[in-house]
Amino acid sequence: MSNDRLELTYRLTFVTPFHFGTGLREGLIDRSVRRDPQGYLYVPGATLKGVVREHCEQICRLLEPNNERIASPHDQENALIDLYNPDTKTLITHIFGSANHPGLLFFDNAQQSDADRKLYESTDKREAGGKYKHIQTEIYTQVRLDRLTRTAVQGALYTSEFGRRALSFEGTITGWIQHTDIPNLPHVSQELLLLLAGLLMIERLGGNKSTGKGVCTNEVEHITINDKETYTREHWATWLEHLDQLTVSGGTRS
Repeated sequence: MSNDRLELTYRLTFVTPFHFGTGLREGLIDRSVRRDPQGYLYVPGATLKGVVREHCEQICRLLEPNNERIASPHDQENALIDLYNPDTKTLITHIFGSANHPGLLFFDNAQQSDADRKLYESTDKREAGGKYKHIQTEIYTQVRLDRLTRTAVQGALYTSEFGRRALSFEGTITGWIQHTDIPNLPHVSQELLLLLAGLLMIERLGGNKSTGKGVCTNEVEHITINDKETYTREHWATWLEHLDQLTVSGGTRS
């Protein structure tokens, strides 16, 4: 089985406010959001990777509902089995790796483009760049609910910081991905097709999803394979017609 060199770029655009928390308090804000060293919001690559993996697992279970090899990455028993048995590999582990066999794809943090960052700059040359970075976020006051009674807990008032809707982030996925052939679809692997489908399933990211936060769209802009062919939407849109040829075990269908 061969490997392909992959470079994939995507663009996330949020339709509703979103929250990628630091777990820390900042001033009067109880739940602050993540920022890079320059003070700009970003989407953590690890968060995106986890959501994409979950979607890919859903697709595999839909195609082969009785296949017990689609294991959760948190399953300790399956991790021990995987350690000594190379036959436990699946399309999921080909893409994302497992507890004992790390994957070779890297999900970078999705950042705001340079053009978007200029929106925060001051027109006054005497001011430092990014004077208006505070407009990236908005503050919500919330109450904690009792899980049993579903009513507000007395005195449990807190403030949360959210990124504003309509912000866009550009990210890349790079590295090596295993190649399992798809009949009648040269140069495209089952692993890449599954990864693409998982990315396109993204509809929500971040915290407070149950209250309508984190709704987003994701557009895959470019896919480059082995530093040669580059594919755009007009190319990869037709690949999705071959999803029924995916095999969880990473082999080809007879």
